[in-house]
Amino acid sequence: MDPQMPSQSQVDARWAAKRKEKKAKRRNKETERTKLNINSLMDAFTIILCFLLKQFGSDPVQIRESEDLKLPRTSSDEGLVDATVIGISQRSIQVNDKKVADLRNGAVDESMKRDGQEGLMINPLFDELKETAQHIKMIQARTGGGKFEGEALVVADKGTNYRLISEVLYTAGQAEFQKFKFVAAEGGGNKK
Repeated sequence: MDPQMPSQSQVDARWAAKRKEKKAKRRNKETERTKLNINSLMDAFTIILCFLLKQFGSDPVQIRESEDLKLPRTSSDEGLVDATVIGISQRSIQVNDKKVADLRNGAVDESMKRDGQEGLMINPLFDELKETAQHIKMIQARTGGGKFEGEALVVADKGTNYRLISEVLYTAGQAEFQKFKFVAAEGGGNKK
């Protein structure tokens, strides 16, 4: 044999060493991939936090006027609280932007009331408010958020008649909502 020619055992040893080296490199790449990069996590957290802050803003409830809903004006600067929103427009009654009853000529159809035309209880409104109250109670029980306050924001068109507001308040009271705040738009002033 040629002395410069490596023997079979030397070739096998080199081959085994190269194979071990490749395995070690592969293992190192895998561990590098699985390491957590704290900078990327912080960037993602910051983006999510900014999104949530922008989404929920400073007002817990946002009310938009439309052609159906013209709010009365006020000079008060008191902010809105986070509560169940009962909306009364010229055409419908909503609970948290979900339509529960249609209005005709500023009144609820007698078929939707418990005691007919002279009754105060609006059945679909009661059902939705009762369901909302139960949902709020369930969330508060799970999160330890205290007891149910039964607070509602009433957002009524400025042309809504007193009878309809009385019916809505009576129905809400029967569904365990006892505290009411009426919403008005900014821009009112004292006329002299």
